Parts: sequence; C-alpha cells; structure tokens
Amino acid sequence: MKRGGKPFWLKAGIFIGIGLVMAFLSLELSGFFSGSYPGTTTKALSDAFLFPGALMTAVGVLTWVASKGFFDLAGYATHSLFGIFIPRFWSEHKDGSLYEYKKRHDEKGRYWLPHVLAAGAVFLIASIVTAWVAYL
Repeated sequence: MKRGGKPFWLKAGIFIGIGLVMAFLSLELSGFFSGSYPGTTTKALSDAFLFPGALMTAVGVLTWVASKGFFDLAGYATHSLFGIFIPRFWSEHKDGSLYEYKKRHDEKGRYWLPHVLAAGAVFLIASIVTAWVAYL
C-alpha cells in the first residue's frame, strides 16, 4: 500500500468509476441517448472513452514528471513572485535559493498518482479498441 492507506486496485477502481461517469455524461451531451447521434454505437463509445482516458493519462503523466522535480524551477519562480507582492507569503516559507526550495520539497517526499495513470490507460485502450471495431 502507498500513500493514503488504500490499496492500488481500490484507488484505480474509484478513478475508473469517475471515468465511467465522465463517459456517460459525454454520451448524454452528444445526444447518444436521445437518438440524435449521427454515428454508430462503437464510434460513440470510442469518443466517450477518449475524453476521460486523455484527461486521466495527462494527469498521471504530469504528476509523475512533477515527482521527478521537473517543475521545481517554475514553482520556485511562482513562489518568489507571490513573495514580492504578498510579503506575508514569503515570510511563511523562507527559502533563500532554488537549492533550498528543492531540498525542502525532497525532504517532504515526492509522490505521483500511478492509479490515475492506470485508469487513464484503461480508458485509452477501450477507446482504441472500440474505434478499431467501428472501422472494421
């Protein structure tokens, strides 16, 4: 088990459920249930699965990249910018340099969301499979 105390499969299952709700809403907004959708059922499912798949995969990849420290410079710059305009903000988080900022974040521990990436991959695979079936 990782951060949060819940097993990986439970976290991934929760996000798959959220993705199914997003896919259902996508189908509803496209007019699939009212009979006004111009394409076939598999094309509609492919479109509906693509939205949560792309969104969750992007979030999973971004959290993985952020866990490696890639966005530390942007975070430090934003932090410093807020410190110029809001002095109280800077005094609460005293980081003299980028090195100290990175060191503080490394000590706090960095984590990412592999369960979100896995749920996104499931939806992307479902979208690809339904698109493949639609064009057979």
